[in-house]
Amino acid sequence: DVEVLAGEQKCTATTGNISLGGLFVETNEIFPLQTRLQVRFRIPTQPEPIEVSGEVRWIEPGGPDQPAGMGSRFQGLRAREVWALNRFFQG
Repeated sequence: DVEVLAGEQKCTATTGNISLGGLFVETNEIFPLQTRLQVRFRIPTQPEPIEVSGEVRWIEPGGPDQPAGMGSRFQGLRAREVWALNRFFQG
């Protein structure tokens, strides 16, 4: 699960794709391009949730074989979160 905050708006969604650069949030609650976000999610390689700023960089309207959602670019991942994500990707 991913918690996304944009100002006073909040949605809980899932992620279908995650990298060191950002993630894709599967949701019908899509924010406009360049919206600044706070993203919070958990990965198995770190006990605490990862909280990072981001920005909506692309939007997927969805279709028969593609869920609707938005791509967010991370801004300001800390070193321990980069380490935990790298461990998660290797697992």
